[in-house]
Amino acid sequence: MNNEFKDGERVVICGRGENNGKIYKNEYARIIERDPYYKDYHVIFDSGKTDWINPSDIRKLYFTVKKGK
Repeated sequence: MNNEFKDGERVVICGRGENNGKIYKNEYARIIERDPYYKDYHVIFDSGKTDWINPSDIRKLYFTVKKGK
């Protein structure tokens, strides 16, 4: 089975965490691992804190490049 997000990938979190029930809004994080049973993702935030997040609350980062004249 393929993972939707790869280990080490930078993502944006917009949803509720599993540890304390804290709500994250547009927080940058990095994927650590995926739980094969519950299908949650363990992420580490830029502040150094870790939490388990549902995949529906994770967004990929998309970069757009503006073309010069």
